[in-house]
Amino acid sequence: MAGMGKTFVTMKYMLDWAEGKANENIYYTFPLPFRELNLRKEREHSFEELIHQFIPAMETSEIKDYNKYKILIVLDGYDECRLDLDFSENTVWTDMTKPTSVKVLLTNLIQGNLLPKAQIWITSRPAASNNIPGDKVDRVTEVRGFNDNQKEQYFRKRFSDKHLTEKILSNVKKSRSLYIMCHIPVFCWITSEVLEDFVSRNQDEGMPKTLTDMYIHLLLLQCRQANVKYRDEAADGSETDSCWNTRNKETILSLSKLAFDELKKGNLLFTEDNLKECGIDITNAAVFSGLFTQIKRDGRGLYQQKLFCFAHMSIQEFLAAFYAFYIFNDKGQNLLTISASTNADYPASDFYKTAVNKALNSEHGDWDLFLRFLLGLSLETNQDLFQGLLKKSENTKETNMKTIEFIKEKIREEKNDDKSADKNLNLFYCLNELNDHSLVEEVKKYLQSETTKFEKFSAAQWSALTFVLLTSDEKLDVFDLKKYLKSEKVLLGMLPVVKVSKTT
Repeated sequence: MAGMGKTFVTMKYMLDWAEGKANENIYYTFPLPFRELNLRKEREHSFEELIHQFIPAMETSEIKDYNKYKILIVLDGYDECRLDLDFSENTVWTDMTKPTSVKVLLTNLIQGNLLPKAQIWITSRPAASNNIPGDKVDRVTEVRGFNDNQKEQYFRKRFSDKHLTEKILSNVKKSRSLYIMCHIPVFCWITSEVLEDFVSRNQDEGMPKTLTDMYIHLLLLQCRQANVKYRDEAADGSETDSCWNTRNKETILSLSKLAFDELKKGNLLFTEDNLKECGIDITNAAVFSGLFTQIKRDGRGLYQQKLFCFAHMSIQEFLAAFYAFYIFNDKGQNLLTISASTNADYPASDFYKTAVNKALNSEHGDWDLFLRFLLGLSLETNQDLFQGLLKKSENTKETNMKTIEFIKEKIREEKNDDKSADKNLNLFYCLNELNDHSLVEEVKKYLQSETTKFEKFSAAQWSALTFVLLTSDEKLDVFDLKKYLKSEKVLLGMLPVVKVSKTT
């Protein structure tokens, strides 16, 4: 999942290597992040030239034959790759010095034709990594994020005020779903930012309880901080103090348009031209540093132009969902369809069905979080937080019920592959965003039966059981696999639960 710490792990590894603390047998380490490789998809390069562009110091090296050295190449963010890598029909390429397309270079690198002695480390969301040829993978490592002790350590190190720390930790633990999500390091950062703001304003009501809640409150916090920045410039204080004053509204909508447009293209880095196309005032956007930032580079090679990105990929997915919701709500336009024509009578339930299908059909899982955010935004309570920016949806409850039933139908479709299991689990999280727990309650009642036969569980039931156990209020210090029968099928079905328990 985005924010789990995959990129951080590679950076820590490279730092330890550079300082001689680990893997001293590796002579060179070359980091090649996919989000930056995407920028080179329209041009041809030799692999040597590509290395020089990412690591300018290598230009002055006297290395003639890379195959003589132990080399590690880190391909970070395979799920962000938009180079159309085709491992089945690919031109064989073995020359380091001859130019060709970046996708040909990368497929040959992964297949072992180019630099056959090099070690390749690829990070990715699980859904996307299934596309890598299995016979080229020697080892798979899962980054699980923080365990419970590390979550607490994060918050205790984040705040020097012990009273503040205890109050924030207490609030985090009140919501089991939020506490579980804190195994994602970036979510710990967002949670600490939002809850510190709640505590500092002595506001105990309306604490976030879902993923969408938390990101909405992060957005509101950024707007209030922007108001503080510009307070002295406003003639009318009330205009500045409103979260949705003209300046904030224009900036958030333009950033949201950028987020959606570039998510559709698969881009996570943007140029000044991209910003101008979406009407973004760079000076105003810079104030929202918790959402959007400029990447600082040395101005050489790949980085001769200014590059920008959202503070985290999940923030781009949230703003993209907000923009799609805003445009549909305001203009009746479904941006998720090919034609995206405006139709005031277009049923809202069909809009959400389109989003569900888009997420399910996504190979890389890059619309999964988008879907969770979009469905969370459909709740009336969340729309209330956008008063002054959004007009309320009509027939919200009726629409949500139709969406819930559609999601349940998708969950019950019999598919038994790993990819479908991941998709089903995301759909349960979507139901959670919609405050629907009916399937979960069904499974809980089923578990109380002494004659439960787990061997006969369908794929949907396994997903439901996994979700129930992962979001249970009871800590999974010990997971008793005997209760679910010892068999390979059961073990495979329960792997997500086994991973987060301390003892099995």
